[in-house]
Formats: sequence, structure tokens, C-alpha cells
Amino acid sequence: MSRVLIVSGGTGGHIFPAVVFGRWLEQNRGVAVSWLSGSRPLEAEIYASAGVTPYRLSLEGSPLGVRSPGRVLRRSLSLFSAFGETRLCLSEVCPEVVFLFGGYVSFAPLLLCWRRGIRVVVHEQNAVAGRVTRLASRLGATITTGWKECAGLKGAYTPVGIPVREPERLPREETLRRLSLSLPETTRVVGVASGSLGSRPLIEKLMGAAEALRGRADVAFVLLGNPVSSVSGGGENVHFVGRQWDMNSFYSLCDVLVCRAGGSTLAEALRWGIPTLAVPWEAAAEGHQVKNALCFAAEGGGDVWRENDNTPLEKAIEALLKRTSPACGGAVEVSSSQKLAKAAGL
Repeated sequence: MSRVLIVSGGTGGHIFPAVVFGRWLEQNRGVAVSWLSGSRPLEAEIYASAGVTPYRLSLEGSPLGVRSPGRVLRRSLSLFSAFGETRLCLSEVCPEVVFLFGGYVSFAPLLLCWRRGIRVVVHEQNAVAGRVTRLASRLGATITTGWKECAGLKGAYTPVGIPVREPERLPREETLRRLSLSLPETTRVVGVASGSLGSRPLIEKLMGAAEALRGRADVAFVLLGNPVSSVSGGGENVHFVGRQWDMNSFYSLCDVLVCRAGGSTLAEALRWGIPTLAVPWEAAAEGHQVKNALCFAAEGGGDVWRENDNTPLEKAIEALLKRTSPACGGAVEVSSSQKLAKAAGL
């Protein structure tokens, strides 16, 4: 095969694995890769950070799961437009296989490829199959998954892992310079990743934990993103470093990681070998973040803390800080890309 189209949109959890895999195909299989995304500004920012210019659908979300009648109507009309735009993209790229990495942009490409007889391979990053993945399975697409388990699929699927970015471990002095931080050499860093869109509830809970641990001069919290004006707490042991798309500095600095349980974030934590406390977003569709976190813990990546746990968050963080290293790590990215390519016959 010489031409591939990769479809991915929504958040970094869908887009970064797609970009990593596409780059791997270019470098290791000599394949001409094109990308297709939606129109959200966040998507454009993520793709630009990776040096990728995708085809873009004038679609900013699914009409499902929104309450405003006006938004439902706008998104439904945009979905009809997306079919026409996808047809043009397919005609221009002429892909021999189309990879769907999830997000709302996958629906129109799936149906059009099915009608045209273009082979479709789906990569599901979550341990619970999304709507498009389940539909693709019924239509006979090849289904690959990021975890060994994927609830909601009745047909066959192939676990391949999640392609993640290759780590570049940096010296502490360099990470502090890049992140504009000044921390004593003996300070243990609790990194906090609350997702591409940020999670106010998680940040609120971390502020409370930071307040409880303020007496420990050897612990500092470094949070991705910007401060939330309406969230109080924390203090001199809390540092916000803004949005980071190149994660090498952040991960290199982390002694432990607290994060939401998106599949791709957990896969990166496994790849880096950072002891991690996964805090699943309880309202995630069909409980997929809870399932992700449980699969992650089963692979030795760290612990799971749920928002209704009796154990205070600060106690769970202190327990994590006592670890020297997780029972995981390894060349996850390479094997995942290879397995995914093999499942697609590339």
C-alpha cells in the first residue's frame, strides 16, 4: 500500500496517537500519509504542534450528547456538509486504507468508505468501544484496541497498544528552564495532567491536596494549563506551566503523575515509567475512563483514585511518592505501531 488516510479529531488523546502512527508509517513503510480532522481550534493547534496540516471538515462536534436545540441543529447540518467534504478528500487522496482514530469526525468517513469498498481500520484508545467503533465492527472493519480488554465489542478485535511519542528524557535543570520554574534540587514533583480541555473538578481536588501537603517542603505540584480564576487553594507549592504539547520537559520533571484516565495519557505514563495515580472522570461516556484506569492498574502502571474514595487524595499521593519505580515501562510506542501496521497488512 502506498496511500493512507488517517482520520482523528476531538482532543490530543485521539490526535497524538494518530500522528505518531502516521509518522511511523512514513518513516518505516514509505507510505504517503494524509490526515483528516474537524474544525475545532484546539484540533488545529494540536496538529500544528506536530507539524501536520490536515484536511479539515467544517464540523465541530457530534449532535449527540448536546442539550441545546440550536447546537443540535447546527451540528446536524454540519454533519451533512461533512459527507460532501469527505467525498472530496477521498477523491483527492485516493487512499487504499483509511485509519479511524476516534473522535466525532470518524462517522462520515466510515460510512463513505464502507459504501465505496475502501478498507477501514479502527484504532480504539479506550477500554470501552465508542459508538463509531461499534458501528465499524458491525460493518466489517478491522478493529484494533489500545488495551487487552474493550467492552462493547461483539466481534473480533486485535489489541495492539496505543502509539505514543518517543520519550526524550531531559536533565532537571533544562526542564526547569523550559518550564520557567525554580525549584530546589531536593523537591519531589507531583505532575498533574487534567486533559487537553482541562478538568476543573480535578484541579479543585488537587488544590485541596496541595493545601493539605503544604507543610511538606519537599513536595511541589506542577500543573499543566493555566490557573482557573474561580478555583482557590494551593499556595507556594503549586505551579501552573500553561498548555504544553511537547511533553518531554513536563514528563522529565515528574517524580509521580496524577492524571485523568484518558487512554493515551495512561499509555504515555506507561511508556515513561512514571508512577501514576489515575483519577477517572466519572461522567465519561459509558464509564470508559474508569475501565481505562482499571486496565492501566492491571498492567502495573500505578494506582486508581476515584472521587468517591474514602482515602483523601493527599494520602493517595503520599503513598505514590514512596514508590521508587512502577512495574512497567518499555518500548510501547514502537511495538504498538508495528502491531497496528501488521493488523492493517502494511
